[in-house]
Amino acid sequence: MAELVALDLETADGHRLVHKYYPAQGNPQALAVVLPGDHYGVDAPLLYYPTLALQQAGWDTLALTYGYQSAGKQFSLNYIPQTVDEILRGIKVALDHRPAPRLLLIGKSLGAALITTLCQIEPVMDPASTVYLTPPLDMPFFASAFEETTQPALVILGTADRFYDERVLGEMRSSRAFELMQIEGADHSLNIGDDLKASLQVLGEVVRKILEFAGG
Repeated sequence: MAELVALDLETADGHRLVHKYYPAQGNPQALAVVLPGDHYGVDAPLLYYPTLALQQAGWDTLALTYGYQSAGKQFSLNYIPQTVDEILRGIKVALDHRPAPRLLLIGKSLGAALITTLCQIEPVMDPASTVYLTPPLDMPFFASAFEETTQPALVILGTADRFYDERVLGEMRSSRAFELMQIEGADHSLNIGDDLKASLQVLGEVVRKILEFAGG
């Protein structure tokens, strides 16, 4: 069982920032970095269970908290530069603590959008693999930023997501190659309405797909 290690990190304005870093026992398979959504934390199902599965497969995992969230503030586009800086510092400290041979980024919604920025500006992300969970297709910059990335990518989304846009998805698919898992009737949390059994089945399929994509 992986044990939590505290990383000495601060927000952009100097307050303590706590991430959940779990080094695996023995040599790591890779480092998985988990980027939450604005209102979807790292302990919510779509992020918690893939993280747990990767830990059990011998991966180091780093589940992030954003500084504006720790301060109880509402998200604003103005927070993106400092949030990206916090993410990069968190990854650097984790890799300094224990180098890993591979890097996987898993982002939910806002976290998926942040992945595109990270992949564009930071050379250490060049060999990374990326998982985009319910990406915000309605964000004006998301599709164009995604199209400029070159990292292997897995996009997972539902057709009942309030941010789903078939036209934007089509443009993304015509611009670059990536793996797509599209779930009919799934919402922004990849739930199937009020059907608990179907929603849990989707969750299991998502975890298996991420493990398969990651080679974990």
